[in-house]
Amino acid sequence: MSLDTQLPAPGDSPSPISDDVIREAVLGAMRSANLGRSAATQLVVSADAPFFGPTSPLDSLGLVALLLDIEEVLQERGCDVVLSDERAVSQKRSPFRSVESLVAYIGAIVRE
Repeated sequence: MSLDTQLPAPGDSPSPISDDVIREAVLGAMRSANLGRSAATQLVVSADAPFFGPTSPLDSLGLVALLLDIEEVLQERGCDVVLSDERAVSQKRSPFRSVESLVAYIGAIVRE
């Protein structure tokens, strides 16, 4: 599937971005982050991987950097979101606990 096919045509009203595009943006940002990480601190790049927490090698600074990378990739695809804000950190269950929980969180905010 081409990521470009999810963008609206010029003049069309934008439609919500698909979960597949969001998931690929998250996984792509994780792959890019791994380029600068040692073998011992590599992120598991998988849809069912932990994203942040006790089983993830990300610290809080790494989380923020990765979230900014994800925001940038999504913005390039026509989706402006802010992921590291009060709303995200005040959730009862952290949207950053796994790749899938982050994909679901991003999907929910872009469809509002």
